[in-house]
Amino acid sequence: MLSVNQLSGGYLNRRIINDITFDIQPGEIVGLIGLNGAGKSTTIRHMTGVLKPHSGNITIDEKDWMKQREKLAHIPDKPELYPNLTIMEHFQFIKRIYQLNEDHYVNQLIDRYALSPHLNKYPHALSKGTQQKVSIISALISNPTYLVVDEPFMGLDPQGLKFFKEDLIRLKNEGLGMIISTHLLSIAEQLCDRIIVLHRGRQQRFNDKSYLTTEDVDGIALENLFFSMIEEQE
Repeated sequence: MLSVNQLSGGYLNRRIINDITFDIQPGEIVGLIGLNGAGKSTTIRHMTGVLKPHSGNITIDEKDWMKQREKLAHIPDKPELYPNLTIMEHFQFIKRIYQLNEDHYVNQLIDRYALSPHLNKYPHALSKGTQQKVSIISALISNPTYLVVDEPFMGLDPQGLKFFKEDLIRLKNEGLGMIISTHLLSIAEQLCDRIIVLHRGRQQRFNDKSYLTTEDVDGIALENLFFSMIEEQE
């Protein structure tokens, strides 16, 4: 289990998030939603080691996650690729880091996301959407236990979006736990087993829980529920 425990943090002396607490179980997708500036990306940056918490901690199986980083993969909101590596060299580099010998899965994803024509290109020659596909494949081939995904859907073409959603569901069914930060409430409602709502750096509560589930809301659309929760805080 990946656990975020009373996490507070931000940048230097500027605190952005306060006392965020939630768990991600194997085989579930947790959604992280909120308005711009709510603290979603800050939470993600702490979970991926970009920022150091002011207080609180993050654990995997009750151990400091930094000692188990190989279990965690990240798909950032903006692709972070090596400018001097071709796309194929990216995949080969990741395979070497994680000591992966299997080529079938990599080739399957390359075909699925239509990257074959781009394998010998450098990142600057690719569209943002194609770069995002490279980021997705780079994360998936590392064989993670947990996946942290920050606004992954922007820039994907309809086919890429369809395949990516299908892959997330497949990985969930195979036991992967993941958190997805997104502005797209319809996709969050479609994919996620649980939803965490952030507003002004704080975690919102529903029925005395730190998360809400579709079963709790009696058929109310997530969008309506989300805005009703936000309005209560104004």
